[in-house]
Amino acid sequence: MPRVLLATVSLAAIITAAVSAPSSTSAAGPKRVEPAQRIEPRPVPRQVVQEQDEFRSCDVSVREFIFGRKEAAALPVKEVKSDGLRMTLNFVHPYGESGDTPPNLAFTRGESIEERRKALNETKQRVRMLADAARTGNVWYVIGLNKDTPERLEARQTSMQPNESRSLASAAVFANMDSRCVSVQEFKAIPLETLSRELRTLLGEKGQQSPQANETAAAPPS
Repeated sequence: MPRVLLATVSLAAIITAAVSAPSSTSAAGPKRVEPAQRIEPRPVPRQVVQEQDEFRSCDVSVREFIFGRKEAAALPVKEVKSDGLRMTLNFVHPYGESGDTPPNLAFTRGESIEERRKALNETKQRVRMLADAARTGNVWYVIGLNKDTPERLEARQTSMQPNESRSLASAAVFANMDSRCVSVQEFKAIPLETLSRELRTLLGEKGQQSPQANETAAAPPS
């Protein structure tokens, strides 16, 4: 009986000591909560903004046309003159005009009059769109001196005909329409004497005169 009583007293003393003893957390004060580590947002990659080319969607076509030519120019078309009767176009640029294009007779391929009339109306609509593009600076007349191939150089040296040794130019008209480049017309073998003096100067033909002028200057006085 004394042993049971002693065990009961000892257990009560342990429980009392445990209850009355301050916890280590209370002695040290409230536990400090560390702030969550801040996650920096990933930088958004900067998008490279490409500058719009002066020839817009025709940037490649214009440069491909004049590639390899020593003298060339890309002139803005200010006006598109249309002959609705003959179905021809004439492109006006700062140094003159291109001259009439060959007649556009694609509408005549229709089998019936209705098909030909529909094709004709579509052609006229495209001409109106082309004229609008010219007014907003989206059409270019690109001209350059023809490339001198070995055959051309040999022909110039051996030819007895002065007209065959004359320098020629070629040109093309490109239009930016609906964000795509349209090749409108190409002019091949343009005699330089048909160009304005200012345009010939721009193409590097400063001292060139027409053959008639050279023959007149070389003719002895009568």
